[in-house]
Amino acid sequence: MIAGFSPAACCGIVLGLALGRSRDAYALCDPVLQFARAVPPPALVPVFVVLFDPGTRMQLASIVFSAVWPVLINTAEGARSIDPLRLEVAAVLRMPLPERALLLYLPAALPRVFAGLRISLSLSLILMVFAELLPGTAGGLGLQLVDAQSRSDLLTVWAVIVLLGVVGQLLNSLLLALERLLIGGRRAARGPSLTRGTPG
Repeated sequence: MIAGFSPAACCGIVLGLALGRSRDAYALCDPVLQFARAVPPPALVPVFVVLFDPGTRMQLASIVFSAVWPVLINTAEGARSIDPLRLEVAAVLRMPLPERALLLYLPAALPRVFAGLRISLSLSLILMVFAELLPGTAGGLGLQLVDAQSRSDLLTVWAVIVLLGVVGQLLNSLLLALERLLIGGRRAARGPSLTRGTPG
């Protein structure tokens, strides 16, 4: 799951920043992105079974392809929300593109980036288990779940379900902690004046 989620997150952030900084590119790609997001991820697993043999490659391909869209779309939306005045200042200062991406677009998109990461993390966990339910897989929690179900071993079934819930909650908590570390620190640095009314 981590091996599929990590490249999906990296590709989604990079491509999302690239799309977010270009209105024309975003308008051109938005219908395709919305279509890809609307397709239920488990429905794509049979397609990857045809393209790849059942196993690790198929599982990784299905996770990467399905998990990249929430991160990409949310990052692009976040990058588009940057203050135009900051872009004008960057243009006047002739700030290089890499610096704009790191100092302007990425900080503006961070809240939406983490929202997309949490969605993609849940999809990765779902697809990991779903891909392991298919015949031909070598192992995994999904295979153990099917095997326990076939043997009417309810104790193992519930143990796998609880373990999946614990893993999902732990990873989500790690993402939330990282989000508070990055975004919370930025909000604190800006001070409370942004949320207070103007004195009369």
